[in-house]
Amino acid sequence: MAEEKELKMEGEQLAKVAVECGMGSKQLQTIYRLVKTKPMAYVEAYVQRQIGRGVRGLSAFMKVLELSKKYEEQRTAFEKVLMYAIMLYDYVEAEPTIKLSAASERIVRDILIKQGATFEGLQIKIFGNTAEIMVKTGRFHGNPKALAMEIEKALNEKVPEFRNFRLKIWIE
Repeated sequence: MAEEKELKMEGEQLAKVAVECGMGSKQLQTIYRLVKTKPMAYVEAYVQRQIGRGVRGLSAFMKVLELSKKYEEQRTAFEKVLMYAIMLYDYVEAEPTIKLSAASERIVRDILIKQGATFEGLQIKIFGNTAEIMVKTGRFHGNPKALAMEIEKALNEKVPEFRNFRLKIWIE
């Protein structure tokens, strides 16, 4: 059981490195398929080839190479590390926006209800230092720009994490 947790932690670390350096989840899936079907030497050669080609995600490829050497004699353990990395990739990628969404939802809902509209959800995307917030609403007949400005002001006042971002708010 403790070994399984360690493998999950290694997979989570790999997922974090992959997300941070821009390695795509499809690359991880390809490596995972290769580990399941090809000899470890082939997998290492494939990873080295990707590194040599300058494919995005250098740090993640280096981490995969390091893990392949660490688990050279434990193929199933290496498979599990990659499996956990693939499973957790989307979560790691979305984690910053999940926290911001949770902090924002009540504030946006209250503003919309005060305006006589219904709250149907929000989605946050982060691009560098810009946070783009898509607010879905129903029965809103006012000025969307005024509503967006009111939401922006409230979020900047009540959610400290937004102070580091330039906010773009879209009302749908």
